[in-house]
Amino acid sequence: MGDLFGNLFGYQKKSEARANVIIGTLTGLLLGAAAGLLLAPQSGKETREDIVRLAEKGYEKAVEASQTVADFVKDKSQEVSEKFIKRKAKTDEDIADVTDEVTEEA
Repeated sequence: MGDLFGNLFGYQKKSEARANVIIGTLTGLLLGAAAGLLLAPQSGKETREDIVRLAEKGYEKAVEASQTVADFVKDKSQEVSEKFIKRKAKTDEDIADVTDEVTEEA
């Protein structure tokens, strides 16, 4: 019922309002950067060179970040595999112990 009245009167949940503020801020930053590049007192050739240089830096940073993430995932998957193997061995031992006990009792 509260959601109905909230939507009716234009109220938003805090999480939705925060998301809208963040989206608006990021959009404003991007538009401001684009306007700054396009309206800068330099030639079009210099502006294009700046854009290319910034794009190359962004690409390099994205490659570095993806490599970092890939290394992290690889390390974590190795840890999980090792833990799984240890737990499996422990479970196998426990099953063998229980089987021996049941066999002795029988």
